Amino acid sequence: MDLPERLRHLRRSKKVSQEQLAAAVEVARSNISGYEHGDVRPSYEILIRLADFFGVSLDYLVGRTDRPEINRSAETDDPDPRR
Repeated sequence: MDLPERLRHLRRSKKVSQEQLAAAVEVARSNISGYEHGDVRPSYEILIRLADFFGVSLDYLVGRTDRPEINRSAETDDPDPRR
């Protein structure tokens, strides 16, 4: 599944209208329609908002994996990964 299909699937499975999703991620409803039809590409910031809204990883949202889980194992409390 690519981004348009995945986004439409996620939105419908959560029973969220395009208007509701647009309000939640702060874009116009026409943008959501464009994303779902593949006519408009969301910015990186909007992709993050969409992934956060649905609680999925960016890789899942854009179709790079079929696993929706966010990989938390790579996160550390240490802000300097060289240590």
